[in-house]
Amino acid sequence: MRIDPTNARTTIAAYVGVPPYGRGITRFRKAQGLKHTAFYPIIGAASHEFKLHNSYLKPDRITDPLEEYWIMRRVAGLWDVTGEEVIELRGPDAFQLVNELIPRDLARTVDGQCLYSVLTYDYGGLVEDGIVVRWSPDRIWWVGGPGSAEQWIWQNARGRNVSVTSYNDEIHVASLQGPKSREILQTLTKADLSKLAFYHAVETEVAGVPVQITRTGYTAELGYDIYVTIDKALRLFADLWEVSRKAGATLAGSRALGLRRVEAAILNFGQDFDWQHTPFEAGLGWMVNRRKGFFHGRDALLAPGADTPARHIGGLRLDGTDIAREGDPVEIDGRQVGTVTSANYSPALDASIAIAFLDRDVAAPGRRLTVRFEDRDVPAETVPIPFFDPERKLSKV
Repeated sequence: MRIDPTNARTTIAAYVGVPPYGRGITRFRKAQGLKHTAFYPIIGAASHEFKLHNSYLKPDRITDPLEEYWIMRRVAGLWDVTGEEVIELRGPDAFQLVNELIPRDLARTVDGQCLYSVLTYDYGGLVEDGIVVRWSPDRIWWVGGPGSAEQWIWQNARGRNVSVTSYNDEIHVASLQGPKSREILQTLTKADLSKLAFYHAVETEVAGVPVQITRTGYTAELGYDIYVTIDKALRLFADLWEVSRKAGATLAGSRALGLRRVEAAILNFGQDFDWQHTPFEAGLGWMVNRRKGFFHGRDALLAPGADTPARHIGGLRLDGTDIAREGDPVEIDGRQVGTVTSANYSPALDASIAIAFLDRDVAAPGRRLTVRFEDRDVPAETVPIPFFDPERKLSKV
């Protein structure tokens, strides 16, 4: 059954005097039902398997995930990444509010710059990770996943001169990733992509359609995320796919994306970490700016011992090619010292790899241990992460 993805934009006005409940909410904010993205007529028709992401039906694979992976690595891959939520903060207090919600210092950015960051609760736990896009001091985007970011932002926007708007059902997102992505996209836009630096953004047109482009992605390769309103999205995607196809690119699904994201140790909220973990436990402690003034979670994250948690994210390389599963125990001499959170085969390394929460005393690289599968123990070794291209050179070309 075809499901109409169009919905009225949700706008939450958080001005002085607006009560915390009731007035200002135009419809219920929850993941509702099963929806098709605006790109579905093209990418859905090509897909062989699907998955559900933040209420949207998305391709899990188009052809063979390994084939899609290598075409992306050598040419480019085109993904539908709709479901990444775009939340806009607009008004005189937008900059200050965002800077109080993240542990990084937004003052060190300029207009048109993006910032990978986390939102932190007052107790130091993680709300979600995502990308801050600074269009101007009074217009800022938070682009994240299906976490609680919208609720947390809105809660802290009350009494401030700022509006908070979710575009989850109004703006859909295409992602063109791979070494030829700049060359392909440049043929469709007047924006000079050679001047668009890593983690920067531009508002322009692609194939005559108004869009926002960020030089970001979930692959750690050269790539671009393209944000388009759903009324013009299908036209954009059709033209983008036609040019990409002629250049030798591929439509790609989530499984191919998963191969690359685990190699790059790009964490997945709700799988590799959640609200129970701090940035230090998630391996994101480098985001905590100790010299910055107030931000939510500052006292907890700067407390003695907060930066040396008992457990934190680490990497494993398994002997052989069998792939671990989420939740598999990591052990030494029968004692559990960790848990696998993400695992996959690395085509670049021709190895089985895994991201895991590990006890601090065993997490240093070079430690031999085992991963307990259902029917046997598989030897493994702790290794640094990211597993491949640790300096992110491929994404910065």
